[in-house]
Amino acid sequence: EVEVDVFTEALQRGDQLILCSDGLWEMVEDAEIGRIVARARSPQDACHTLIQRANRAGGEDNVTVIVVKME
Repeated sequence: EVEVDVFTEALQRGDQLILCSDGLWEMVEDAEIGRIVARARSPQDACHTLIQRANRAGGEDNVTVIVVKME
């Protein structure tokens, strides 16, 4: 049985949404995730950098990341 967290959030132009597995958030602190996404040239670059950072921090679990930028 899987327990899913569900919530609603209003997004606006310029906002970025990060969906990730625990392989990222257990290995990289929230503040660092935010900095990486804010500085990335594109959502794809942000994903690539986040996965690299999680792996360098030990990569103890599978890492899945999706970054969506609201246009």
